[in-house]
Amino acid sequence: MNSKLIKLDAPYNLIYAGGKVGWHIATLMVWNDDEEAPGGIMDAASYPVIDEGEEFPAGTLCEYAELHDCRVLCSYSEKRQCHATNLLWVMKHIEYDYQQLEPAGPEYILERMKLLGCQIVMPTEKDKETGEELPVMRYDAHLDVMCIKGFGGDKDDVYHVRSNRFDGFYFESEGTEKEIYNDLSYQLHVYQQYFYDDLISIQFLPDCGLLMKATNRLNADQHIEGFKHDDNADWY
Repeated sequence: MNSKLIKLDAPYNLIYAGGKVGWHIATLMVWNDDEEAPGGIMDAASYPVIDEGEEFPAGTLCEYAELHDCRVLCSYSEKRQCHATNLLWVMKHIEYDYQQLEPAGPEYILERMKLLGCQIVMPTEKDKETGEELPVMRYDAHLDVMCIKGFGGDKDDVYHVRSNRFDGFYFESEGTEKEIYNDLSYQLHVYQQYFYDDLISIQFLPDCGLLMKATNRLNADQHIEGFKHDDNADWY
């Protein structure tokens, strides 16, 4: 087995590598020699070496995540003269994280991005009166709901729910209606805590008549007009 460490030059990309977020400072290449294989090598693989910043020493080898399975979260912006990305790009990678066997979760990803100084540019919209471009502060979250155990409506039924990241923010959960309420409430808190300067509320809109108690409660918790607490809900 042969190996070679390729050091990269700054400014580095901020990458998601198998559940970890850090600066991509080097790549470890490994391969076996084989005269009959194309290029004279076989079983070639590349693994990122990252710097997670803050309390972590630089040089973590992500041997469980080959380079093609990693994702660039944030790169250097010449225009802004800093590392910057946009909300839609971040949510794309949070969705990718939920597809992994052991997701890191939005709290870790956003907190690490913040600690490493990555700027997230928020969507804007024109003010109807002034025409000024202002940050969008109210979002919808259209939920795709699937009942995977039971027929829907019973407190012990199990659902899988996910939102459309193109709405602005990505949510995903699985469990009973009460468990999904608790899970989405936590995810909402993470987003509101991280984007507290640019985010007022997220209205949850299921694509069917399921999970109405949970979504109404989530909307009422944020004092969205038209929604009131259902204090008699037996799952709460």
